Amino acid sequence: MLNRLALNRKRGAAFLLLILLGVALFFAVQRVQQRLQPVQVEVPAPLAVETLTLRPAPFNVRVRYVGSVAAGQLAQIPAQVGARVMAVEYREGDRVDQGDVLIRLDDRELDNEIRRLRAIEQRLRGDLDYWQRQNRRNVTLRQQKVIPESQLDESRRWVDSLQASLRENAEALANAQIRLGYTQIRAPFAGRIGRLMTEVGDVAVPLSKPLLELVSLDDMKAVVSVPQVDLVRLSRGLAVEIDIPAANLRLARRIEKVYPQLDPVTRNATFETCLACGPETRPEGLYAGMALSATVTLARYDEALSIPQHALRHHGEEHGVFLFEDGLARWRVVRTGAVEAGRVLIRSGLKAGERLIVTPDSRLRDGLAVTVPAAGGMLP
Repeated sequence: MLNRLALNRKRGAAFLLLILLGVALFFAVQRVQQRLQPVQVEVPAPLAVETLTLRPAPFNVRVRYVGSVAAGQLAQIPAQVGARVMAVEYREGDRVDQGDVLIRLDDRELDNEIRRLRAIEQRLRGDLDYWQRQNRRNVTLRQQKVIPESQLDESRRWVDSLQASLRENAEALANAQIRLGYTQIRAPFAGRIGRLMTEVGDVAVPLSKPLLELVSLDDMKAVVSVPQVDLVRLSRGLAVEIDIPAANLRLARRIEKVYPQLDPVTRNATFETCLACGPETRPEGLYAGMALSATVTLARYDEALSIPQHALRHHGEEHGVFLFEDGLARWRVVRTGAVEAGRVLIRSGLKAGERLIVTPDSRLRDGLAVTVPAAGGMLP
């Protein structure tokens, strides 16, 4: 009995060993087969991209600058005669019309001078009348040889001298009357008092410190500063859009004047355009000194190729794009122009009808397989 049990155990162990050897042999054969089979290379799926078909469209080259509103006329008015300020008729911000009296100076001294000169004129005329009558008598008496020639010459000299004195006095009287008019400081044009630089009791000094500043409100202009490199691109007649946020105004104008000299400090150029020329065109709420922006249209193209700015790539010093051609991305070098509203003007390198890849994917390279899930759109 014991011998039979031992025999069965030996048979079971041998059978288990046989199974283990079979399993090991199976896995060994599988491993050898795997090594002998070629490695399967996974082909990546084409990169999905979006495309646009190039079409000519209008394109405007525009540049934005900053500037300010300026008065068409601004006058700092000094005194033309020396006198004390007697009255100031208007204050800062007051509106005045042309010819209004703004400041009155003391005119008593000039008024006295005019009366004195008129008295001298009256005396001279009396003396002249006497000597003219005397000269006529002397002419008759000399013809009758009653008086000597010297007496006739004397009466003639008196007539000539008095006539000359009358002319000299008349000129002095006219100048005094002009100076009297200067004692009333009048507005040379309609506008608003910008600054008042004198008060009653001050002594006005001729052609020295201004008495006040007068700003015209009818003729307003935009004065715009421009970098000197852009000066060659500016000319009279170019369209410019003026935006004045403080006055809530947007005006379409044209450049009227390009200054011939640069600013000595900033080295910037300057151009100006009229905002309000005459009272009938003056917009409400427009004042000198307001900040503004000016967008100048430097060039207009009726038909031009342009692309979205994000579609332009930079490889070293080259500028280019990727085009969709027969399921592949193809690199194309282009020559670009101005950038406007997120679009880049293409000067050369592309033609209408080509399909531009606009997807900004860094994996794009020349010859890469790509696919367009949906039909490419059209450039607006």
